[in-house]
Parts: sequence; C-alpha cells; structure tokens
Amino acid sequence: MDLSNIENWDTFLLRYPGIILSGSRARGTVKIKNKWYRLRLNCPYFPHLKDFSLEIQQPQKNTLAKISNNDLQTHWTVYDVMENLPILYNDCGFAFSSKEEKPVTTNIYQAIADLYAPERYLLELDDLCTRLRFSKFEENEQHYLQIELPSLKISDHSLPSCFAWEEQLQKYDNISAIVQQFQKYIQDLQPFYENFADIDELCYVVQPRPPVSTKCNWRIFVLRERVYLKLVIADPFASMASMSIQIIGPTQAVEELRRTLSEGLSTWDAELDIHKNLLRIFNLCYFPMPPGSGWLGGEADNASTEPQFCNICYSYQLDEGQIPIVSCDNIKCTMIYHAACLKEWFNTLSDGKDFLSVSFGACPFCKTKLSTSFSELLLN
Repeated sequence: MDLSNIENWDTFLLRYPGIILSGSRARGTVKIKNKWYRLRLNCPYFPHLKDFSLEIQQPQKNTLAKISNNDLQTHWTVYDVMENLPILYNDCGFAFSSKEEKPVTTNIYQAIADLYAPERYLLELDDLCTRLRFSKFEENEQHYLQIELPSLKISDHSLPSCFAWEEQLQKYDNISAIVQQFQKYIQDLQPFYENFADIDELCYVVQPRPPVSTKCNWRIFVLRERVYLKLVIADPFASMASMSIQIIGPTQAVEELRRTLSEGLSTWDAELDIHKNLLRIFNLCYFPMPPGSGWLGGEADNASTEPQFCNICYSYQLDEGQIPIVSCDNIKCTMIYHAACLKEWFNTLSDGKDFLSVSFGACPFCKTKLSTSFSELLLN
C-alpha cells in the first residue's frame, strides 16, 4: 500500500471516527444522516471500488446485508458509497445471510449503536461525536444524562444537585452500565420526587422559580400572610430523615409557629407524605394557592398570596427568581423585602452586625430592629 493510499485512509477515518482499520479492511459503527450502521468493508484499491465489498449488520439481529460492486455506480468511490448508504440499504433488495457472526472487537461508537433504543429514551450524538445525550426516558421524560466521549465523563444530568452522582456513575467503565445505573437511580428517587410533587401542585411555591428543576432539593412556599415555609431534603434517598423545615416571617409569628412545628414533628406520621404531615401539624385543610389558580385555597386566602413588591428595589422578582419574603417585625409596618436587597441595606448600616448565622439591622422605613439569617435564605 503506497503512502497516498495511507493518507486517503486517514481522511476516511477522520470523517468516520467509529471505524477501525486493519490493512484494506475496515469495520465499526458510523452515523450517516441521523441513522446508525454497523458495517465491515473491504477496499483493497482505496478509494476506488475494484474488488470492493461491504456488509451491514441488521440492527438487533445476527444477519448481514451484503453490497458488492454490481450494486454501485461505476464512477463512485468509497466516499460515495458511505454517503448513499441509507438509500442503498433501504431501496435495494439485498439477500440476507442467516449465519451467526463472531463478535467483533467493540469500540465506544459500536456501544452507542447498541444503546440506540428510541422506545426507551432519545439518544443524541453531536456532530463531532464528542458528546452523547440521553433524554426523554420512558415514564421519566424530564430526566436527561450527558456523557463526554471518549472519556465517558458525566458532564450534565438531571438528578438532585445535593449528591455526588458523577462520582458514582464514573465507577462504571462502559456506556451501557452508566445508563442502566442512571435509570436505576431515577427509580430509587421516586419517593423524593413524590414528596415534592404535592407541594408543587397544591401549594404556592415562590422559590425556586417554577417550573422547578429535577435537580432542586428545596422549596419555599406560602404558609399564611407574610409567613413562608422552607423545606430542604439533604439526602434524596432518605427524604423524611434528612428534611429540615424553616419558618420565614415576622419574629412573633415565627416563634409561635415554631412551637407548633416542634410539637407536631414529635407525632410525625411515617405513613403520610411530607405535604400531608405539614397540613396536619398546622391544622390546615390546604395551603394557600397562587392567585387566580381556581382552587379554594387561592380564593379563600387571596390577600396572603397577592404579589408584593420589594420596598427597597420596588420590583417583584429578581433575575435569580427571588421574590420579597422578609417582613418587618413591627406588626404595624407592612414593608416586605427581597433577602438580597435587605442584606445590602444591612451592609450600609454603621450599627449592623452578624452573630453566628444571624444578621442584625433595622427596617429601612420604620427603623424597627430586624434580625434574619441571610445564609439560610440565600444559600440556594
């Protein structure tokens, strides 16, 4: 084989990175016009088609479609064959061999072809064949997994951000095992997602901004006028055991409700989900819903759910999705603020101070002393 022939093969291998070369024979998996083909070809006079032959393996079968020179245009080269492979494969009546083929040495692109199963998920490979994305999993369409090639590094996923999923998935050395384990994690996390599902549907969730990502492990929702509950689940595999509940609102209301919560937690019913337990603890039939939702909760307690602008920046929602939830402790003062805006205000005060995780300052309007935990409110 002369040097020009070697150079031509190099160009071919760069165009079709799933191919492995051995002399004048090549085999592997390629993607052409959004379809995958596992093939073996022999081209002793590359790129010309003298004595050329090509075999394509049937998906999920041990049969081969065989293409020879008689099926091709006389002026074609092997590049023309590759680009016209979908037409050749679909339109020509090839005879199929039923003999079983010995498995060939696998490579990462062949593994991708093996995983191509649209009925279970959507598989997408970028044009450079360096990034593989699985999405729209059966019964879990909101989930996705992105893998870098050929390193198999996990570059993005839809699982909760409070756990090091990348480290766990990186323990597997092939794509199939990674995807299978990812799907198992989704199934194992159903209780975690179900606990948030009722809150998202039956409460006025003010943060994070809806629609809430599957990565998020916390919610802030309305309890009553100027009072909010913040729920955080630290361990997605143990929702009940790892949850924490914070009450946000004026000091007097928070102290009263905190005692109610503490007493209620001692009688927590493990048979009920988090939403139903919280309703029972606070002796409620329902939590307030967003204005105009059409639910009784939204209509009955409309005053507590009407959007209120921050009295520092005079806007409702910040770019990060935060809304005003910090109220003045003075029951006669109706001012309410974004946590981020109030923190900046506290920083301008000469007598402002921090103790442990609590910041102390004064209301910008009525000058009543205020204390709040910005580290908790701005953590997420």
